[in-house]
Amino acid sequence: MRPKISIIGTGGVGSTLAFNVLSKLNIEELVLVDVNSGLAKGVALDLEDTRGMLDFSAKISAGNKFSLIKNSDVVVLTAGIARKKGMSRLDLFKINTSIAKKISEKIKKLSPNCMIVVITNPLDIITYTVTKYTKFPRHRVMGMGSSLDTSRLLNILYNKTKISPSSIEGFVFGFHNKNMFVKTSRMRIQGLKLSSYLKTKEIKDIEKKVQMRGAEIVSLLKTKSANFSPALACFNLLKAILCDEGRIIPLSVLLKGEYGVNGVCLGVPCLVNRKGVAEIIDIGLTAAEKRKVEKTKEILKNV
Repeated sequence: MRPKISIIGTGGVGSTLAFNVLSKLNIEELVLVDVNSGLAKGVALDLEDTRGMLDFSAKISAGNKFSLIKNSDVVVLTAGIARKKGMSRLDLFKINTSIAKKISEKIKKLSPNCMIVVITNPLDIITYTVTKYTKFPRHRVMGMGSSLDTSRLLNILYNKTKISPSSIEGFVFGFHNKNMFVKTSRMRIQGLKLSSYLKTKEIKDIEKKVQMRGAEIVSLLKTKSANFSPALACFNLLKAILCDEGRIIPLSVLLKGEYGVNGVCLGVPCLVNRKGVAEIIDIGLTAAEKRKVEKTKEILKNV
């Protein structure tokens, strides 16, 4: 049986994701929901007009009514205001958390058996909010932040070394904001440690670039934020779920003792298949990294 995918929020990320889904996945129905009904319907018509070129058979439904998402297999949450220049992800907390609470109630009522992928920022806090208010088991609620940060890391490393990302092993851990950190001790290029290719200062500079990449993009786009890379990171996650790929992807998920942490959504490596998060892979943290994780508890305690 082909799946039904619903995307809530049809701005740049939502519409780009929708195109990738239609062009690369065999689905029964694609639903686009936005508070701006005209935007959702306009995007839907534009996507429908690619049918003759992409040759898909999926039904496309769109509007501002949440009833459209009923019985979805996967719901993607991109709704919320975008981060603007000078605004941190935590500045988005109050507005986007309120939006996420209301949407969580709708999802719980209309699609109680679905999986949820969160893209809305501040990502880890919104992922926690959705997990809390849907009361879904944690393996069915995933935030895609760390997979995007890891893609940014691989790109920055490529530009520094000119070595293909396919030859680089590593990931970004933690919060999807400037407090994220790169597990440089675990990174390998063709099996060799990163220090075999780069000096210590160069490695630290790369980590800093990864941490500030989102803010850099926002400062250049002014009134917009990143579009293509978040959408593709989410698509890869959807594909891993729907195609039962068994891929290891760094995702934000509610921790229950892993890494010595309880009650916090944090970006960690996860085994992803048709079950959603089939396993959280605990690779261990240094003392300094553990201290960074502890800070998240203070941020989330009043959510």
